[in-house]
Amino acid sequence: MRTSPRLLIRIAVKNAIHPFRRLITWRLQLQHARFDRRAGVRTTGKVTLQELGLSPTSSHSYEATPISFFHSVLRKLSSEYRRTVFVDLGCGKGRTLLLASKYAFRRIVGIEISQALCQIANDNIKAYFAESEDSNRISVICAGIDVFEYDIFEKGDHILIYMYNPCGEPVLEGVLNKLHRLVSQGHWITILYLNPTCMGLMLAASWLREIRRGEAFDEAGNCFEPYVVFQSVTPPWKEVVEALDFRFGPWMLAEWRFDSLSNTTSPVVAGGGWLDKPPVSQPTSCQQMRDDGTISRTLSFDGRAIRYVPCRGKRHFIDLSIGSFNDYLGMFSKKTSAELKQRVRQFAKHSGGVIDLRYYALPEDMMGFCGHASAISHLADQRRRGWAFPETKEFKAHVVDEAEKGRVCGFLLMHDNMPVSYAFCRTDADVITFALMGYDPKFARFSPATVLLSLVLERLFADLRFRQLDVGGDEWDYEILLGTSSVDYLRVIWFPVTITHLALVVAHCAVRQVRRAISSIKRATFSWARSTRAAALRHV
Repeated sequence: MRTSPRLLIRIAVKNAIHPFRRLITWRLQLQHARFDRRAGVRTTGKVTLQELGLSPTSSHSYEATPISFFHSVLRKLSSEYRRTVFVDLGCGKGRTLLLASKYAFRRIVGIEISQALCQIANDNIKAYFAESEDSNRISVICAGIDVFEYDIFEKGDHILIYMYNPCGEPVLEGVLNKLHRLVSQGHWITILYLNPTCMGLMLAASWLREIRRGEAFDEAGNCFEPYVVFQSVTPPWKEVVEALDFRFGPWMLAEWRFDSLSNTTSPVVAGGGWLDKPPVSQPTSCQQMRDDGTISRTLSFDGRAIRYVPCRGKRHFIDLSIGSFNDYLGMFSKKTSAELKQRVRQFAKHSGGVIDLRYYALPEDMMGFCGHASAISHLADQRRRGWAFPETKEFKAHVVDEAEKGRVCGFLLMHDNMPVSYAFCRTDADVITFALMGYDPKFARFSPATVLLSLVLERLFADLRFRQLDVGGDEWDYEILLGTSSVDYLRVIWFPVTITHLALVVAHCAVRQVRRAISSIKRATFSWARSTRAAALRHV
């Protein structure tokens, strides 16, 4: 079992400062007392449940949040403050509300069950903002955090929940249920939980993922307290492992792999332009965002994140609502239409006059499809180019899970009961997308990918289930040949601002620019040589 270097550093630091805990406690107490004195407020001191008259089964005693801890964690979260509502569950005397006012949150809300503490919090807010109108975005609501109706948010809000161990499991379970409903409505939620005594309940919430953990020094207890940060996962975003290749032609110099929150929505889908992205607390990407001209630079800063566009391209699609398959063929020239039919006839002749097209959609059938697709992928050139069919257990389990939800299907073109070409498709509303395709290179002269696409198209036009078929980018000639239209797209990745991320992104961008420059020189040299040769021939 390997030990994390970060954990070792943390242990070393704790051991180093252990003899100085009393000094640290004294300094923190001075800092907090100085904050209260200068601001004319009273936020320090522990208040017991007996003093508040609350039940220990539903509430915990009041302790003020360490000031340095609060600022250090908020800076690490890289929130887009103007679209964020800060909510302190169990705000007590309101110290965190005052600290949060230093950031440009759209709104700051404290929820507290104790009327006495609510009164103190309101008094503190009035005193703190005695000569300012900034208090207008701060409010304190006297209510239990489990009975409060979380209906104060606007569409697109990111909700930053702060909890300093405010309650026990029964109350927190009700809170999580209400927050889950907000996630289902499209809100993004980040939960910062200091002294997480109900950690098991948080980990059991499948809609939450842990993105950060650490420790804060508690001057009241003269010890370290853990904290954990969770963030919601809102469809169609999902956790994946992505990679950026440092490549020169066929040579792979290096590969940078990183965990990412990714959106694979096709730009062909209605509304496939700008998508509300989550807070950039880790690498976050739109694999194919519709290019509406808003993003022009390859590398730039976007708020509190590094925005990188590693590629741009066109996504071709076929309008399935234009009529029948014959109506579709009528949109092309007679030569193109005849050539497409000829390719299908040639493959049928090679297969003994029979076309064997197989369709897979049921979960129990998709494992068999994955096996055939993997076999073709091993033979094809796609593996060297990075387009191979994934063979991991996680991907296959994901395919089965998606099949149970009716969001994937597969097509196989067979020859003598052996797979020749495959198409793995994803479905999103009324759009079906060719996500992965491949063919056996031994059959290249029969254009198996084009034959498969033609047969699938004929089936989809007759099925009338889908409005559009997204056939992909510019990687294959058939996509350009058979597409009825196209949209421009770009791949966008947002990274938290760190030295490591900035260095790696700049390096990858530099490699891409050098590669493009070399390609341009090659094209210019080839063009010059051809024109020179043509001029020489004219003089002969």
